[in-house]
Amino acid sequence: MIIIKRFLPLAAALLMGGVNAYVNVKTAQPDAPSASGLRNVLANDKYEPSNLSDVDAEFADFDEMNEVGSGRRLQSGSTTETTRCNTWCKLKQSLGLTVFGLLLVCLSPCVMWKNEGRHVNELRRIDFCKNKAVVVNNPDMPSDENTGQLIHFVGKVSVDEDALDLHPGPLNITTPLPKALVIKRTCMIYQKFEQASQQVKNDVIGAGQTTTTTFTVREDWTPMGPQAEKLEHLPEETNSRGIWDELVSNSGTPESAAPSPSNLPPELAALMEQADMTKAPHGIAISKAAHVGGFGISTDVVMSEQAVFQSEWMPLPAELVPDDIEPLPELRKDRYGNLTTVEEGDQPTNGDVMIKYEYAADGFDASFIVQQVLAESDPEKGVPVHKFGVDKGRVLDEKCCGKISDDLGLIWMVRRGRHDLHEMIKMAQKDEAMVTKVLRILCWALLVAGWMMLFSIFTTLLNTLPIIGTLGSAAFFVVALIVGTVCCCGVTATAYVRYRPLLAFGIIALASAIAGIIIWRLDYANSTTAQPTPVPVPKSPTFIYADYTDVTGESIY
Repeated sequence: MIIIKRFLPLAAALLMGGVNAYVNVKTAQPDAPSASGLRNVLANDKYEPSNLSDVDAEFADFDEMNEVGSGRRLQSGSTTETTRCNTWCKLKQSLGLTVFGLLLVCLSPCVMWKNEGRHVNELRRIDFCKNKAVVVNNPDMPSDENTGQLIHFVGKVSVDEDALDLHPGPLNITTPLPKALVIKRTCMIYQKFEQASQQVKNDVIGAGQTTTTTFTVREDWTPMGPQAEKLEHLPEETNSRGIWDELVSNSGTPESAAPSPSNLPPELAALMEQADMTKAPHGIAISKAAHVGGFGISTDVVMSEQAVFQSEWMPLPAELVPDDIEPLPELRKDRYGNLTTVEEGDQPTNGDVMIKYEYAADGFDASFIVQQVLAESDPEKGVPVHKFGVDKGRVLDEKCCGKISDDLGLIWMVRRGRHDLHEMIKMAQKDEAMVTKVLRILCWALLVAGWMMLFSIFTTLLNTLPIIGTLGSAAFFVVALIVGTVCCCGVTATAYVRYRPLLAFGIIALASAIAGIIIWRLDYANSTTAQPTPVPVPKSPTFIYADYTDVTGESIY
């Protein structure tokens, strides 16, 4: 109590003292010289050696000013920013966290509910494939009877004798490549990137924090094209475009090329540095002769299932890469078969470019559970070579003898390698179980984090006192963990009753039976111990005299 009474006035002063929510640390040092001034002094030939001690002192003041005062320091390609958030600032942040935590507490159960429903629908779709898929033992001879039905077949992906090359242009390969399913050209440029590292120091007394962020420069190859001309926190560091614009104009990739179908949103693809191969100066070509037996494989299928058809890339043979490109004399072919502006033995510099040519060959096995459809005619070639193609099948689950049908969406399973129907069903069930578990854990973590954020204003207030803040945060975390886990189990149990009533009621019945048996045995044990135990009546002592008679004078014989 004495410690609390001593620190309460100081805590109140900290609460009322902060006006700005997020401020930079500014220490007034009017006599401190600037960095440029010190450099001019050192460069001056008239500077006397006797004043070197003054220069050292000035440098010491300058370093101290940058570390504590201005909060910004330039050090050979790095910048340090020091920002401070006082107690009042942390309280306002905690209010925002409270609102965000309330949203998480409200939305996480909804996501958990949807996840359970999605899991049940996915299992129904997989079960539909198991029961309705027609096994095609010989994919070389598909039957017209299976058109429009869900089929399963296994075979080798082949392009026969078709040769493949990129779009016509100076960056195209010299000769079409046979036995290639996909060819791609990846253009990369050497650029500077900004990376940050933070160090957070909490105040000993009060809830304030001092954050020191250090921004440094990293240079690397990227297929995402030229980056910002100047880095945000390092404006003295610039990026050069090099010959990137010339590559775009000479790539031969049509500007109206459709974006490649990807399972990732554009923002996430950019974050993972997955460039769109259909945009210049990149390039990609897919063989239109791809097929598995008598089933043609369209370009959309190859692009959408990259893990199956584009998982093994090989460098293009060096003899197919052009040695010289007349419109781009800066490019040369290195010993790895790449085109680059980096001279042999030199290190890459900002703005250098490199072009890689890779291809994915045919001849590998693939397994399908798809819908058999009639192949569409090609506007360029007319009648398709293969009569049948593959597409996603719509799942209509019938109930009540076909009077009611549920639309469960589209089904589509493609795997690399040879897998029979039973194996593919098992793999699909395993993948779905893994996805469901990951989403459950994620929703549980978000729910616990939401409850913890709801208490953020209390933890901020407790952090104004040493030791008590850490203990209070730990206590609130335990409470959030318990409440979040209870909410998670409750929502999951309710969802089981909604989507899996038989399983849910079976579990409830089993749990009720076990609880009844335990209660019955406890009651029986209590009733047994409650009955009084009869006290034995002691037998009166018998005294025997020398003439063998007892106390009554009667003979004991």
